[in-house]
Amino acid sequence: MLPDNFDFALIPRGISDTTLKEVGMLGSTIEDIDRALTDWVKELNLRATTNEGWSDVPVLWQVPERAYQIKNKKQLRDSGGTLKLPILSIERTGITKDPEKKGGFQAQLYSNAKNGRTGRLVIARQIVPDKTRNFAVASGTRTNTGGKLQKYYPRVNKKIVMRSLSIPIPVYINVEYKIVIKTEYQQQMNEIMTPFIGRTGQINSFIMKRNGHRYEAFIDSGFTHSNNVGDLAEDLRMFNSDITIRVLGYLIGEGANDDRPIVQIRENAVEITFPRETVAEPGMENIFGVTDLSTS
Repeated sequence: MLPDNFDFALIPRGISDTTLKEVGMLGSTIEDIDRALTDWVKELNLRATTNEGWSDVPVLWQVPERAYQIKNKKQLRDSGGTLKLPILSIERTGITKDPEKKGGFQAQLYSNAKNGRTGRLVIARQIVPDKTRNFAVASGTRTNTGGKLQKYYPRVNKKIVMRSLSIPIPVYINVEYKIVIKTEYQQQMNEIMTPFIGRTGQINSFIMKRNGHRYEAFIDSGFTHSNNVGDLAEDLRMFNSDITIRVLGYLIGEGANDDRPIVQIRENAVEITFPRETVAEPGMENIFGVTDLSTS
């Protein structure tokens, strides 16, 4: 689902939002991958049985600072300042750029500017009708037997002007995330973990979507559990579970630090002309009105 506002896409001048929506290709950043995973977890609609009934489980991107929670998210803590359980947090633990684990775009392309930077991938081409028509009319004009110019003489026009739409080549990365689930009771942990196991069926992979992009994610087959049930201290009883998710994502562009537009439109050259100067032949007047009387 594409957003309504495309200001962050670094659209070059002359391209309308409608055109970009038809293309469906925006810049892909690390934050887009983070948001895609967070949105996927929120779409699970995780709930658990609590003292207040069947309640939603808060999903947090990492764990905010205690001072921020107390001021801005008071619902996460009770009157005594203790964190309410159950709760789920998502944390990015690492990024790997591994050439052995890459997606569908395999080869490296260099920029035509020969500056060592990455090249671009053409994703759409379109014939420019007005400019192509002008070349067709010019090449199809001839002088008939009566000495008059005849336009639109039928012939094959090889001077076709193409408009190409290009984006930077995708750079594939492997992003690792850790989902931490904290509950007060074993029943709550069972209820929250079950969707992570059963939602993908017999496989451990799923597809995430964000701003027209698709990322493939893989859930680690092992789920780590820990608790303090056997501890006889007076600490709050807590069950912890860690779920590792690895995402095969890609970056398009360099984000806010990119000095090149994400989308570029270029037109090909169909004719190259070299202007030349002419000289007056012997016996003819030149532009200065002087007759050249030299002989060859």
